[in-house]
Amino acid sequence: MAKKTNYREVLKDNNFKKLLASNLINRFGDSIDSIAFTWLVYDITKSASWAAIIFGMNVLPNIFLQPFLGAFVEKLDKKRVVVATHILRTLIISLFVVMYLSGLLTPAIMVAFTLIITSVESFNLPASSAFVQSILKKEHVTHAMSLSQSLSSAMSLLGTAFAGVIIAKLGVQSAMFIDAGTFLIAGILTFTIRQERKKPELAVINETDKKESYIDLLKGGFKYIINNKIFVNYLIVAVIVNFLAVPLNALQAPIAEDLYKLGSELLSVMGIGASIGAILGSIILPKVMEKLSAKAILVVNGAIVGVGMFILSLGGLLNGAKIPGFLLAGFCFLLMMTAISLLNGSLNVQFMKMTDPDYMARASSVFGASCTAAMPVASFIVSAVALKLSTALLVGACGLLSVLVFLIVAASKMQFEDKALEIKGEELDAA
Repeated sequence: MAKKTNYREVLKDNNFKKLLASNLINRFGDSIDSIAFTWLVYDITKSASWAAIIFGMNVLPNIFLQPFLGAFVEKLDKKRVVVATHILRTLIISLFVVMYLSGLLTPAIMVAFTLIITSVESFNLPASSAFVQSILKKEHVTHAMSLSQSLSSAMSLLGTAFAGVIIAKLGVQSAMFIDAGTFLIAGILTFTIRQERKKPELAVINETDKKESYIDLLKGGFKYIINNKIFVNYLIVAVIVNFLAVPLNALQAPIAEDLYKLGSELLSVMGIGASIGAILGSIILPKVMEKLSAKAILVVNGAIVGVGMFILSLGGLLNGAKIPGFLLAGFCFLLMMTAISLLNGSLNVQFMKMTDPDYMARASSVFGASCTAAMPVASFIVSAVALKLSTALLVGACGLLSVLVFLIVAASKMQFEDKALEIKGEELDAA
């Protein structure tokens, strides 16, 4: 009989503890940097259109490079790739700060740095997915990912809470140097992780890969995703929803400044609300996955995100009132991020369990790139539409359309989990 997995059991794994520490340190730096960079973009450009363009550029490399890099990374040592990309991002962000201090930053240069950093991330993501899968035991996946997400969100909350103080007292450059430092520390921690449990398996996989050409690996990644009906269903929904979510992601600074008239302080409030929601969603994920089907989780939480976007768009009715504005925006982001955390958590667990380790790097890169394929297009559309329509109208309309999309999904016959595979997995764990 299989031993029941819990958080205590997962934390006995030393490799997972190192991986968790690396993620937590990274999240702290990123949460500070996200507020600093978001505000810096809007401060330099003074334009919602530029904010949308830079957001679109931020995801562009992941779409066009990640599928090809995933196949390339499949032949490499995943741990070394993760370490190398962490160190490289440390150097790039440090150079960005130096240019900022030298007064050399322009919107065009910010776009260039965004493309470079995300291109490095396109190497990191497929390698990281495969590396994490090689570290975790299958029976630990749900609890390990839930714990990682909840603690990472808690660290993000801490970073967001400190971001305003750090930026106000030490400047934007200090916030970005902190982010650069966290990448370096994460790289060092990852370097110390050992892979004794998976090493023999990886050796066999690497020998097999050496006999395959790069083109064969690339085609294999695309075919693996296309031939899985469940993955395709997730992709269809993800592309539509990510398209509609662009105004929410790209226009946070205009939402704070133009819609709520509360400035950069509201960005911290929204970040805190989002972090609390992410923690809550991650904590309850295992229980929710026990009670609800994957489709129910998708539909209910997807609709909640749409409702949250619509309510958020009503902030202009408060006429710049500080406390009501903080409460409304904070609540909306808490609500939306709880739902998004459950959505992403459910999808990540499903993907980790359903994907063959031999295909993990390339399949995850193809899947990830495909999910975000519509985001750059939507960003450029938003940048043009933002010149004519208000931020409130864009966010509210996309929220209502999101609700409609998930109502259609609920009425459809689309499947989002493989029951036969779940039963087989439980039998293997019991054995």
